[in-house]
Amino acid sequence: MVLMNMSMLLLWLSFVFTLSVLAYACVYDLKERQVSNKVWLLAYPTGIILTLTQVMLGLIDGSVVLISVLTAVFLGFVLFRSGYYGGADLKALLFIALTTPTIPLTLNPAPNLPPLPLILTIFCNSILLSLIWPLSIFALNLKDTLKGKHMFEEIQLTIPQKIGLFFTARQIPLEKLDGLRYFPAEQIEIQKRQPTRKLLRFVKAETNLTKYLKDLNTHKHLHKKGVLASPTIPTIVFFTIALAVAPVGNLFLWTVTILGAI
Repeated sequence: MVLMNMSMLLLWLSFVFTLSVLAYACVYDLKERQVSNKVWLLAYPTGIILTLTQVMLGLIDGSVVLISVLTAVFLGFVLFRSGYYGGADLKALLFIALTTPTIPLTLNPAPNLPPLPLILTIFCNSILLSLIWPLSIFALNLKDTLKGKHMFEEIQLTIPQKIGLFFTARQIPLEKLDGLRYFPAEQIEIQKRQPTRKLLRFVKAETNLTKYLKDLNTHKHLHKKGVLASPTIPTIVFFTIALAVAPVGNLFLWTVTILGAI
């Protein structure tokens, strides 16, 4: 019994350690919009030691760690290459996979389905939780619209583009657009020697925004009422919340199960 309690304690210790590191990285990222490599240089060795200790004591199988890491590498690499993740996001996902490949308890809403690797559960949870962000932007834009504010003045957009921007962008003063807390959602194009406001469809996480910001500031007269910009929030925030709720299980499966029962 004592040995079992110590085993459970060690597993939860890894969970708490990982969650603490991510929480610190969240605060750092929200403040600086980047995470210092010093955070990972200190966190990775400690996490790996904890995991190797669990493997050597037989608390977790080495194959579980391998599957966890390979899953994180695949997901992280694909999303990093596509521009959805930045370098810190990739490091955070791999850190979770290495240091918390499993936890003592994870509730499964669909017992007839095989349990997913914990890192995949955390990834699914982070995606689902991140959907709250565009809904919040939509609510703020709807509030502004009801007050008579028109965020699409003097820019030509199709109806689908307006709907998409209503969930992803806000109209803010140009001086607030610094490329850290807001990414530009529009750009300047020269058409028939005249500068024109055009939709900027997608900005990769690692994109250098200098040119976009310079062009927008060069043509300030086009943005007297504001510029369209997407409020940013670090992906690590959603990773942290997703890990915190991991004992509850996969939120996506819970949602599907609850909806199926209604």
